[in-house]
Amino acid sequence: RSLQICKQWYQRRVAITAGENRIGESEHKMIKNAYIKFVKPFMEAAAKEGAINSERRTLTALRLDLDAAKNRVRNAKTAEEMKDLEGFVDEAQKKFDEQYEITREMLEDRDVKNAEMVVHVEDLAKVQVEYFKAAHELAVEMEKKVLDRPTKGKDMRKRKSSGSSSSDEE
Repeated sequence: RSLQICKQWYQRRVAITAGENRIGESEHKMIKNAYIKFVKPFMEAAAKEGAINSERRTLTALRLDLDAAKNRVRNAKTAEEMKDLEGFVDEAQKKFDEQYEITREMLEDRDVKNAEMVVHVEDLAKVQVEYFKAAHELAVEMEKKVLDRPTKGKDMRKRKSSGSSSSDEE
């Protein structure tokens, strides 16, 4: 009889272990999918944000250079000096315009990526829902496998629940 109880316990332990392994596999799949569908795109977007900020700082510096060149032209004392300084203004304006286009394109690309990030957040939510649904189904399946077997454990559960209700009444 003791051997039979050990065998039943072992069978339940095997069923629980198999169920836990399947839940672990489901969790691994969820983590992998979350990385692919959300974390990786988010990290790439964050890395590009640093480059955008760098380009913005460069644009600001070039704007200050352009403003300074224009001020030097305004403060020029002679027409000849003004004509010499206009070359600096033209060069500064050219550099500013080039940097402006680079920055504008990067910001437009970021706007598109931000719209894509909404899709990635939705994908993350779907991945999590799929995982929790699968984990719940596996847990219910595991419970059924354990509880559907004939065992003395069911009798013990009934005794415990009826014993606890009688002790609560006292």
